[in-house]
Amino acid sequence: MGTEQRPAPGPRGLSGSARPPPAQGTSQWARRTPLPARGPGATRGAREPVGLSPLHWRWGPGPGRCAAMASSEPGDVLILGSGLIGRSWAMLFASGGFKVKLYDIEQQQVTNALETIRKEMKILEQSGSLRGSLSSEEQLSLISGCSNIQAAVEGAGHIQECVPENLELKKKIFAQLDQIVDDKVVLSSSTSCLLPSKLFAGLAHVKQCLVVHPEGIVSPSDLDLVMSDGLGMRYAFIGPLETMHLNAEGMLNYCDRYREGMKRVLKTFGPIPDFSRATTEKVNQAMCVNVPDDPEHLGARRQWRDECLLRLAKLKRQMQSQ
Repeated sequence: MGTEQRPAPGPRGLSGSARPPPAQGTSQWARRTPLPARGPGATRGAREPVGLSPLHWRWGPGPGRCAAMASSEPGDVLILGSGLIGRSWAMLFASGGFKVKLYDIEQQQVTNALETIRKEMKILEQSGSLRGSLSSEEQLSLISGCSNIQAAVEGAGHIQECVPENLELKKKIFAQLDQIVDDKVVLSSSTSCLLPSKLFAGLAHVKQCLVVHPEGIVSPSDLDLVMSDGLGMRYAFIGPLETMHLNAEGMLNYCDRYREGMKRVLKTFGPIPDFSRATTEKVNQAMCVNVPDDPEHLGARRQWRDECLLRLAKLKRQMQSQ
């Protein structure tokens, strides 16, 4: 089978550890597939086709500028990390009309990310799926790139960290931010499973820190929405394992990235729930808001479900024949 070819050592990032060079358009920091989120408005976002639980926002004032941006309005957003999650946050904020600065440690990564955002926005616009009321060109004009952290922080009212799920790296980033931000900036992390108490311990601006992730404590209806309008749309064509395979550079790479985080989450699992009457009644009550549990409503919903499955099956056959 020949000698195994190992990749050449890549550049060293903020963590100081060598990493293999990323594919074009992926960040030196964040190379994860994002979960879709609702676009933020002035206070909270309207539901998007792939929305999850709502996010709430608050913004601090402060003029400034960075890289290609000529001026900065109050409430600018800084995204730390230009990978998949960082790019998606940038697009999400721009869809709400916010000026966005996309920061990464290498200028080429920023350049690649901006080009990828441009291509993705054009595709979304052509398919009628672009978020917000602004055109793709209007949204793109709101996004600029920056590779200087001092300049990037200027004028930011909200900072969204999107570096890999590595506790020490994230702590290093927030410690650095802690030295240069004012008392009004919101410092937020996109972490999936790291505790805020560990991320933000010892920071002078700890009261300004929070985890802002497109998931949180959800209602029964929200949980269904995660699957029906989110992950379930993928699972209809590819299973959970292939989803993981595609969400990284293959399954081995996925496990290398997220193994420790998955282990931490699994260790927090408590005893198996007993599905007590009180719990099931709460879930049933939430389900009955949209589908009352009488024969007429249940029958109509089942018919609708079956028609959807027939159409989906037809679409899958068409896709497989291409």
